[in-house]
Amino acid sequence: MRREKFMAEQKMTKDEAIQGLEKLVQEPGFIYSLAVVLRHDFFLNPEEAADINWRDHLSFQEANFLSGLLVKQKIDLTHIPTEEESKKQISKMYELFQELHKAHSWPFIERMMVAIKEPFKSHEEAEKSYHDFFGSGDMMIEPIFYGGSGAYDFQYLDFAEKKYVQDKEWIFKNTGIDIPTVCKIATDLKKLHEHKNMTSPRAKSFEEFCQNSFDVFCFRKEDIAQLGEEAANNFLTMFVTEPGKANQSLDSLGAYNELDSRPIIAISENLYFLPIGFMLTQSIYESPFYWMGADKNYCDTAFKHRGETTEQIACELLESVFGRENVYRNVKVLKNKKELVTDIDVLAIAGNKAVIVQAKSKKLTELSRRGDEEKLKSDFKEAVQKAYDQGLACRSAIVDTSNILIAEDGKELKLSEFIDNAYIICVTSDHYPAITHQVDIYLKKKPEDPYPLAMSIFDLDIVAFYLKNPFEFLYYLRQRVRWSDYFKASSEMALLGNHLRRKLYPSPEADREMLAEEFAQLIDANFPAMKGHHPKTSAVEKLHTKWKNDKFQELVEQVKSSREAGFTDAIFYLYDLAGEGADDLIRVMEQTKEKTRQDKQLHDFSMIFEKGKSGVTFISLPGTPEQLEKRLMVHAVSKKYQTKAEVWLALGSIFGSPNLVDAIAFNKEPWKEDKELEEISKVALKKGIQIGRGGKKIGRNDPCYCGSGKKFKKCCGR
Repeated sequence: MRREKFMAEQKMTKDEAIQGLEKLVQEPGFIYSLAVVLRHDFFLNPEEAADINWRDHLSFQEANFLSGLLVKQKIDLTHIPTEEESKKQISKMYELFQELHKAHSWPFIERMMVAIKEPFKSHEEAEKSYHDFFGSGDMMIEPIFYGGSGAYDFQYLDFAEKKYVQDKEWIFKNTGIDIPTVCKIATDLKKLHEHKNMTSPRAKSFEEFCQNSFDVFCFRKEDIAQLGEEAANNFLTMFVTEPGKANQSLDSLGAYNELDSRPIIAISENLYFLPIGFMLTQSIYESPFYWMGADKNYCDTAFKHRGETTEQIACELLESVFGRENVYRNVKVLKNKKELVTDIDVLAIAGNKAVIVQAKSKKLTELSRRGDEEKLKSDFKEAVQKAYDQGLACRSAIVDTSNILIAEDGKELKLSEFIDNAYIICVTSDHYPAITHQVDIYLKKKPEDPYPLAMSIFDLDIVAFYLKNPFEFLYYLRQRVRWSDYFKASSEMALLGNHLRRKLYPSPEADREMLAEEFAQLIDANFPAMKGHHPKTSAVEKLHTKWKNDKFQELVEQVKSSREAGFTDAIFYLYDLAGEGADDLIRVMEQTKEKTRQDKQLHDFSMIFEKGKSGVTFISLPGTPEQLEKRLMVHAVSKKYQTKAEVWLALGSIFGSPNLVDAIAFNKEPWKEDKELEEISKVALKKGIQIGRGGKKIGRNDPCYCGSGKKFKKCCGR
């Protein structure tokens, strides 16, 4: 059952591999061999979900393509292959898909070989070559085809009801069935097939094994008639494909496959074969829009509803994170209370940070999937670039403190802080394959402009599920934008999985990191189980980091509750420290507080990070809150000036207080020379110790933490 290892040499062209697959599916009894493979590759042990090697299995896309080729001809069930015949068919199938994969990958290998022999003369030349090469149509076909399923089956069903809530009258009138009923039938079919797989009798022969495997994926009308025979008939009318009449033009990976729309294959008068249940849920989510689009009198209404429901779903997801009172739809940005500057689809606010969501309903067209480069760029422009350009305009408008924000109800938004940064999310209503990769290649932006996050509504659902705290959500957006040129991945889920496992933070030893899809698999093992669709296993626990520090979390919560100006930036700074740096900080804070408890004297320390670019000051003293605040501010400002740091967090504690800290200040103003501050720092910084990374005191003769190469006493310690 295992695929052979990838070999460098190319044996077949793309057309030859596809022709080989088409010839293979026409062999007598192939449908039984296909059922054996589907049963092996798609009914998986949840315990193995985080570690499974998907390269040894068919993907949904490959299985659907193969099934699409199968229905080009009528299906004959009379011949059941022998074990030897089936093994040959299965081996040939894997081999042909491997050759197809190699045929698509070969240009990349050739290009890399040339680059090794003839290195680029400059960084600019390398970047241009990178974008030209990976942006070509031929190089986009494979990441689009193999770019993951884009959603979980239960997400498609959950969102289908929300997506078509405004169209329910048209759908029932024209199909005789409603979306909730369709979703219920799909759920019942999944349970039926899972039950059949689990209870299938032990086969006494290979022929019986083939028959049992085929039966797992089959059903009859009475199996779905719980909601009435009429509902079952209408369901089958909308989702069944007749073999021999379908897919006559299916000849490449990007070509339209009728099984995308009608994934159930009619075998006989009352026998139906559903090779990939996931494709049914995807069709339930996507196909009704095309049904309505064929009605000239309703298509404009359907398109309008599509955009509105996408915005509404995005709004509800952000409300689950930021709270309903902090999320707004259709916000108008006005200048001088009269002139409209721009409007925002969805806006979420926490502290001095905001999230701007611009939603689009553009899908990736068939020509793009086939590798038409101009069409790829055109689709991207409509789906992402326009949303990004609108998002940039919105971002500029809301950070301009002279503008006014007007909510959908006409009332002005009264903000507790001025917004100094806003993160742009471009959301698509449907799965948009390889969207993360396309942003890297096709996005047009100025160097000073921030990157957006481009994702489907399903990705946003998952991000919102894991990052329920608004500051954790914002921190993820900040890291994604900040390190967009450093971290590369084929999907948002790989980036999110990496963040949840070990935090999106660059390695000092690397210039760029390519994240493997194994990080997305961690979410595959966790998310369905946490949503109640899979049993919880040890694989579920592999997603999140094992690091935990309750005192540090207490500190974060105190910073949140302080609501001091800029507290969101202070939280981000603490999140940056999470791990070894946080452990060091808490340990030395507690040691310093203990010193004050013992001698009733003031004690303080400073910790330096990022080679002097940032730091933390902590003061512990007996006294009043007013005394603490005054001493803390003077000390922190002086220390920031002395170290020439860009970012500084100041924390203070009063002897006898039950709180971890009683005063907080944060400053991220760029350093600049100031004679007055220089004199103040000479007086204010006589007491205290200097702590380096690892929580150890910096000696006078130790190398300075700022990276100057000088001794501490002759540099920042002078």
